[in-house]
Amino acid sequence: MFEYLLLEDFGIFTRFQWQEHQKINIIIGENDTGKTYILKLLYCIAKSLEEYTKGSESDNKSWKEILSEKIFWVYQPSKLKLGEIVRKGGNRLNVEAQLQGDEYSFSFGKDTKDTITRCSEGKKINLSALYLPTKEILTAFEAIATINEQLRIFGFDQTYQDLIQALRVPSSLKKLDKPLEDILVNLHTLFQGELSVEKTRFVFKRGREKYDMSQVAEGIKKISILTTLIRNRTIKEGTILFLDEPETNLHPRAIIALCEMLFALSQVGVQIYMATHSYFVLKQFELLARRHQQNIQLCCLERLENISVKFHNLKEGMPDNPIIDASIQLYEDDVRLDLQA
Repeated sequence: MFEYLLLEDFGIFTRFQWQEHQKINIIIGENDTGKTYILKLLYCIAKSLEEYTKGSESDNKSWKEILSEKIFWVYQPSKLKLGEIVRKGGNRLNVEAQLQGDEYSFSFGKDTKDTITRCSEGKKINLSALYLPTKEILTAFEAIATINEQLRIFGFDQTYQDLIQALRVPSSLKKLDKPLEDILVNLHTLFQGELSVEKTRFVFKRGREKYDMSQVAEGIKKISILTTLIRNRTIKEGTILFLDEPETNLHPRAIIALCEMLFALSQVGVQIYMATHSYFVLKQFELLARRHQQNIQLCCLERLENISVKFHNLKEGMPDNPIIDASIQLYEDDVRLDLQA
C-alpha cells in the first residue's frame, strides 16, 4: 500500500503533499485540477516496481529505466521530452513516495529527454497495479493493442496497453476465496451475464445468447472488466487499483453496486484510488464508511492561485465540496421555481 506522496513542480502542482493513505482513496475537484495526473503518477510508481520485481535477470533493467519508460508512455509528453511534465515556471520536479514501508524518490529537470536523472534504488516487492481509464477499451481492443504493440506511437497511453495485457490472462480454474466469489455472484445477478473470451475477441454471455461488444452497454462493459480481472486473479490481495471516473455511463443503481464491489475488494487487501465527479459515488462511499466505521480518504483539489488540497475522512461525514454544492444549488433552483409557480 502507498503510505505517503510528495510532489514538487510536477505537472500543474507547485507542491502537493498526501500524508495519510487509506484502503480507499477518492480524489475530487473541478476539471483541470490534476486528479488524473495524481492517479497516473501513483500508477507509474507502483507498476514500474511490479515490472522491476518480475523482470528476468536477462533484462537487467534498473528501476530507473523502467520508471522512465513508464512515465514517458503513460503521460506521452509533447515534444517527446519528459521535461515537459515539469511545471511551467519550474526548473526541476521532485517526487517522494512511501510504499509498503519503503521510501522511493526521483527528480528530473525541464531539459530531460527520456531518462530520469536522479532516482533512488528500486526494491523487489510483492504487488500488482491496475489502471482502469475513463474510456471503455473492449470494443476497440485489437486496435488499441496494434497502436501500442506494433506502431509504438502516441494515442492511447500505456495504461490501456497494460490493461489489455491483464485482460489477456486466462481465467483460473481454481475456486476463488469466498469474499471474491461473493462479489462475482452479486454482479452476475445484477447484469444477468458475464464477459467471455472467444479466440481473440470478447463477447458478453447472457444465458445461451452471445453479444458482440458493440451490442453491449458501456456500463456493463466497464464492470465486466473488473469481474474478468477478479476471475483471472489479476485483482487479488496486494493489488493497487486505480479508477478514473468509473461512474461514466453507469446508471445510479449500477454505480451503487460498483461502490459496494470496490468496498468489498478493499476488505480483502486491495488498495483503491479513484477520481470522480459523481455525487452518487461520493455519497455511497460516505454511507459505507459510516456504516462499517472504515476510514475512506477524500482528497479535495481546488484551483485558486495554485492548486490547493484538503483531506477528509468520510467516516466522519461528508465535508463541504464542489460536488455537494452543485447538488444543493440544483435543489434550491428547483424549490425556487416551485415557489414562483
